[in-house]
Amino acid sequence: MEIFPWVCYNDFQINEGMKQSMENYPNYPLRNEKNMRTMLASAKEAYGGRDMLRVRTKEKTVRGIGAEEFLRDMNALGNALLGLGLADAHIAVVGPTSYEWLLTYYAVLCGVGVIVPVDKELPDDEIANILEDSGAQALVFSPEYGDTVENIRGGLPGVKYYIDMHAGEDGKGTHGFRKLIREAEACGYEQREIDENAMSALLYTSGTTGKSKGVMLTQKNILSASEGGLSLLDLGQVCMSVLPVHHSFESTHGITMMIQNGTTICVNDSLRHFMQNLQLFKPDTLCLVPLFVEMMHRKIWQNAERDGQADALRGLLRKSNEELRRGEDNRGKYFKNIHDAFGGNLKLIICGGAPLSARLMREFREFGILLLNGYGITECAPLVSVNKNRYYCDGAVGIPIACCDVKVENADEDGDGEIWVKGPNVMLGYYKNEEGTKEVMKDGWFNTGDIGRIDGGGFLHITGRKKNLIVLSNGKNIYPEEIEEYLMRIPYIKEVVVYAPLTDGLNETELCAEIFVAEEYSAGRSAREIEENLEKDISAVNKTLPTYKHIGRFHVRGREFEKTTKKSIKRFAM
Repeated sequence: MEIFPWVCYNDFQINEGMKQSMENYPNYPLRNEKNMRTMLASAKEAYGGRDMLRVRTKEKTVRGIGAEEFLRDMNALGNALLGLGLADAHIAVVGPTSYEWLLTYYAVLCGVGVIVPVDKELPDDEIANILEDSGAQALVFSPEYGDTVENIRGGLPGVKYYIDMHAGEDGKGTHGFRKLIREAEACGYEQREIDENAMSALLYTSGTTGKSKGVMLTQKNILSASEGGLSLLDLGQVCMSVLPVHHSFESTHGITMMIQNGTTICVNDSLRHFMQNLQLFKPDTLCLVPLFVEMMHRKIWQNAERDGQADALRGLLRKSNEELRRGEDNRGKYFKNIHDAFGGNLKLIICGGAPLSARLMREFREFGILLLNGYGITECAPLVSVNKNRYYCDGAVGIPIACCDVKVENADEDGDGEIWVKGPNVMLGYYKNEEGTKEVMKDGWFNTGDIGRIDGGGFLHITGRKKNLIVLSNGKNIYPEEIEEYLMRIPYIKEVVVYAPLTDGLNETELCAEIFVAEEYSAGRSAREIEENLEKDISAVNKTLPTYKHIGRFHVRGREFEKTTKKSIKRFAM
């Protein structure tokens, strides 16, 4: 572990069992909120009149939204949903992060029923599968999903209401979100009892029917993970919400944790506007996946190369590091142009969802931006561990949060084994899937399926992956068998294995396919003709899948894959 004395020191001791008492973390006055309603009721005090949310207007200006306005709209929406007869119902929501999305999420949690966040990148049929499997009775959707609603509603008799979150009035077969709020009548929403130990959120993991699993989370799960992060992190006053809000990392730590901390949340309305919105909102804190961090890092050096300043920047880094070791910090002056490119105030990036290079952690810190890595999984709401602002290890995923125990089972001679987690952040189980739940749960312990170890300093290291699971650098989880099933519909493909090669020995950034073509098809055809036909047919398959599931490259092999005695392909013998 590399220790930089100006920001890092061992400020507490890790006990043998890794179970930390809250008193060890003095930075955050834990409230131990009972449920989301009490958490939001405390928001007015936490924000003290400052903006709770900020959104970008069509005029590219900033509109601030206070906690009182949010709670007023949330209570109205909650009453309106109860007025539709949706008490205790499962209510789905799909669309990019927006004020309306967040209102829906918290309105449902704070007194209506169960929220079902849907991945906005899924094709129509997968969205329909989730709505059917979850038993959703209503879908709140962003207007760009109007065509999706028309395509799927005929096959979903269980969905009684479709609510357009940007509509002011009712439409054909849809309710206007704003009209519901405007005309809401009191239906006892604020007096509804909330069971913090009951399922409140149903989050579907990546995959399609047969592979996708509905993770049942309680409000206690989510708040435990949120406060676990708060107990280890010193957060800023302004963050920008960038990641897809249906993902548990963003909804728990990019939103709920920030509200608990009193951090103003600025909504990034589009990935295309990411750099523009950094200038507009000037955040001091970001929650990102490695893909964004890598993009920001490339931009720094591309700009330096373009301006002929790359060698000068390297020299300045060496000079700054020497000064830092002597206790002199001039990073704000030396790297002001880099800070200005990211809005001028950025001090902290919390990164998760995929492996992160230790080199990036060091280099961002050298520029004056603290980059902290963490580890989570949807089934743990999602946080398991995270590095502290002043106690971190480059390349590790931090120390376990206070509320949960972490153990390594069946460790090898290097200390690497299966990572198991137990605590109030662990899910109830998989929805309507007792067999799947039993496979991963034992005596209250959850088997993450990931391989790792805990070092002498108490830091958790992830050294392996769930069998076959691909985790792209953008945080997306992909089961290769799912993509292979689509590819096998190309009639002349006999065998195929989908994989993601490591970039720089660490990150998986692109899906690739190793293909064996049926002998009767390849006979009499040139290699070029076969490749051209595959390019055309794989492109057609890609069009049916979300972008992150597209095959980027393929290779045609000359012989069949090596197989086990059960005639299954040996994936790792490629």
